[in-house]
Amino acid sequence: MRLAAGGRRLERLAGGRPRGRPPSPPRRWRTIRSGPDPWQGTALVDDQAWLRSRPGSLARSALQQGLLFPTARLFARPRVAGADDLAHAPQPAVIAPNHASDIDTPLILDALPRAWRSRTVVGAASDRFYRRRTYAALAGLWINTFPFDRGGDLRGLAAAAGFLRDGYNVLLYPQGTRSSGLEGFRTGVARLCTATGAPLVPVHVEGTALIMPKDRGLTQRGRASVTFGRPIYPRPGEEPERLSERTSEAIAALEPRRGRT
Repeated sequence: MRLAAGGRRLERLAGGRPRGRPPSPPRRWRTIRSGPDPWQGTALVDDQAWLRSRPGSLARSALQQGLLFPTARLFARPRVAGADDLAHAPQPAVIAPNHASDIDTPLILDALPRAWRSRTVVGAASDRFYRRRTYAALAGLWINTFPFDRGGDLRGLAAAAGFLRDGYNVLLYPQGTRSSGLEGFRTGVARLCTATGAPLVPVHVEGTALIMPKDRGLTQRGRASVTFGRPIYPRPGEEPERLSERTSEAIAALEPRRGRT
């Protein structure tokens, strides 16, 4: 009874029940627009596989050799070490560098032997590079990317495993994003290697964060280094967490040593 009384009290405060026939619902509801559609543009673009055809590969090589790599070398003046040892390393493999700057990828691709670079695809964050078809096409044209989903549903790792199965090397950053140091290594790259048996090539990159800081363009010239280590092989029954630790340790142990400039 108290609840009913309370309900009647609320009715009186709200103006009481309307008398007569209840109002009929409107035939058409008025749509109120308060801003842009939040769902517009959220669909991601598919992999631009046509850019890995022969014409796409020839265009990419011309752009890299004529503009991308010379610009990266001009600003970074990189020292490269260990790349010659890759001539005797097995392919396909997972190339796993630390990540501090957007200029890391051009420097690493430039440092790779041609036989490796021509068969290397780069995992690019789908939520960053594959939001629009134009961005996806440019990324694929310049550095041979494929969309890598950084979510927890393993779609990105499945796509990378498919490229390994087709004979491509896959460049993935174990940290998952640009970082200021060697912390924050995730287990995704290690999980890929333990699942496929692919060897992992650790790469240490240094000096690029000052040349091209995160979320900024090229700000100054500097001196960078790219050092390749010996391949790491997943051990039988090894857990991804342990392989991730070994990867982090191997990258940290790669002290820059003088190589070609």
